[in-house]
Amino acid sequence: MRTTSRILLASAAALAIAAGVTSASMTAQAQGLGAGGGPAAQANRKPYVPPSPTGPVPRRPDGKPDLTGYWDGSEGVLHNTVILEEHPGGFGVQAGKSLIIDPKDGKIPYQPWALVERDRRRDDANGYEDHVGHCEFYDIARVHQFAKEFMFSGNNFIMNETQHITRVVPLDRKEHLPSSIRLWEGDSIGRWEGDTLVVDTTNLLGRTRMALGGDFYSSNAHIVERFTMVDSNTIDWTLTVEDPTVFTRPWTLTSYTPLRRQRTPEGTARFDNEDTCHEGNVDLAHLKNTYEQAHGPDAHPTTNPSKK
Repeated sequence: MRTTSRILLASAAALAIAAGVTSASMTAQAQGLGAGGGPAAQANRKPYVPPSPTGPVPRRPDGKPDLTGYWDGSEGVLHNTVILEEHPGGFGVQAGKSLIIDPKDGKIPYQPWALVERDRRRDDANGYEDHVGHCEFYDIARVHQFAKEFMFSGNNFIMNETQHITRVVPLDRKEHLPSSIRLWEGDSIGRWEGDTLVVDTTNLLGRTRMALGGDFYSSNAHIVERFTMVDSNTIDWTLTVEDPTVFTRPWTLTSYTPLRRQRTPEGTARFDNEDTCHEGNVDLAHLKNTYEQAHGPDAHPTTNPSKK
């Protein structure tokens, strides 16, 4: 079967990671949303309804919006963990609309070579190359599809997200770190543009994937996120990627829905940052075996010749 026909990762990669129990699995990510069980349980969850009543935007002492709280923009369903663009459902994967709002066609504007590479990564046999499957960091865009906690500490904006990923964004630093310093989540600095918090990120490693379906950018990427509080229970979030190495133009995505404040019926915070990564996971071993069958027993995600 050709790679281009496998848009839902309809065999080992999708099923193993969707139903697995490592920190890389969608099941573990679903637990991070406060869900019980895997994709089937997720499909039965009702869309989250924000707490009522909705009030005006809360303010910090400096007059800027106070984003403090627990938030989720997924409706409690893992729609776009596999593919960021519009896709049908199947094999435990939830159908989802495109998260791409620019370009208007909802497609990521890959350069021809990069589209070939994205499709290669999307092939079932190459699922083992996904770093999330090895308990390594989620991509900035990927982690935002799950529940999260925002807070402020001094001059820092802090995002606590699934699998214990914490991003500390200084709001008073004006320049990025030297380009020789590269980080999984990059170097982020923040600023206010009116009531919108802008988070500017560079110094990326370029090794993460934006979804299971293989979407990616290089270490040359420049990422800009915008957080605009609409009311006391709603935040509009967008992420713009500029990377002339991989794309023909900058492009922008958003969350499945605006970020909604999360509370249980009892009024307590709705967020579970459980980490279920562990050694000896059967699904990861299955992905490794599938990878070696396709590329040979000496293949490794970082040395596979097909990646060069």
